[in-house]
Amino acid sequence: MKKLIYLLILTLGTTSCSSDDENINNTYAFIAEYSTKVTVGGVIGISDRTFKIGEKYTGVNQGNNVITLRIAEHSELNNDCPNSWCYQELLDVPSEFLKLIE
Repeated sequence: MKKLIYLLILTLGTTSCSSDDENINNTYAFIAEYSTKVTVGGVIGISDRTFKIGEKYTGVNQGNNVITLRIAEHSELNNDCPNSWCYQELLDVPSEFLKLIE
């Protein structure tokens, strides 16, 4: 009987946990040009980057009108950062520059 009660409590506990829908990776497109500095690594280091209207990236809505976009995939170069070859993978962008692609 105790095992049945523990199973019931465990089942209720896991089903009552809700996922935060705001933290799901979505696709976003730029609706206005956005310029910023990004770390590109290597000899160049930091570079100015302008994201054009229509460029699409996956991202997470962080709330407070900020969306974190993945602008580069992770690779072995970024495993032991910081070093001179590390590059920027994520970028926080104000949500006014982006729209959610359904």
